[in-house]
Amino acid sequence: MPPLLTGRPFRRYWTGQTISLFGDEISLVALPLTGVLALHAGPAQMGYLMAAWLAPSLVFSLPAGAMVDRYGHRRQVMIVADLGRAVLMASIPIGYAFGGLTLYHLYAVAFGVGTLSVLFAVADSTLFVALVPRREYVAANSLTHGSRALAAVGGPSIGGVLVQALSAPLALLADSLSYLASASYLSASGPPSPPRRRPAASRWRPGSGSSPGHASSAPRSGPRRRSTSSTSCSPPCSCSM
Repeated sequence: MPPLLTGRPFRRYWTGQTISLFGDEISLVALPLTGVLALHAGPAQMGYLMAAWLAPSLVFSLPAGAMVDRYGHRRQVMIVADLGRAVLMASIPIGYAFGGLTLYHLYAVAFGVGTLSVLFAVADSTLFVALVPRREYVAANSLTHGSRALAAVGGPSIGGVLVQALSAPLALLADSLSYLASASYLSASGPPSPPRRRPAASRWRPGSGSSPGHASSAPRSGPRRRSTSSTSCSPPCSCSM
């Protein structure tokens, strides 16, 4: 076992992150198949569904990064993202069981899950820095990237097996349970969160010699050089009557 995994906080963080990554890959298979097999969606409708899934990455990545950076509670953001995705995914098999599942329902779930996945990803990168000592960055990155690669390869296969064994909507119920498991591991890890960044204006103190929100300028050293030439020099008056 790698030495990093012997520590409880990182082991639980890494386990929760890996389960969540597998959940993303299973969703990417089971959600479109739900549209095709359960709702008989056509090519255009499938395009809308995948656009709803991928659009949050394009639209919300920068605002989500700024929001998470100001909020500061990275682990709590990841837990909320997992819980939200679990609820959204569970709504699909419930709607299917009661005969109320529609394509618009799938569009809304795809957009919501995509948005929460963006929040999870931006919080994960900064939580990693707070949790792992600098000297362990290489080993920890190897583990996290290894879990991403494993999820990218094994997640679609597991999703296909679940769809074949349980049907597409019930496969999403299993996916919902994976997000709950991820949230449970993250909540039990208890890693520290980086401090919230404050804007420059809030760091100003009276007597600092600068206005709020502006960096103080250092005084110039040495005497100021006097100009040797003047463009407005007038000779002394020597006129006589």
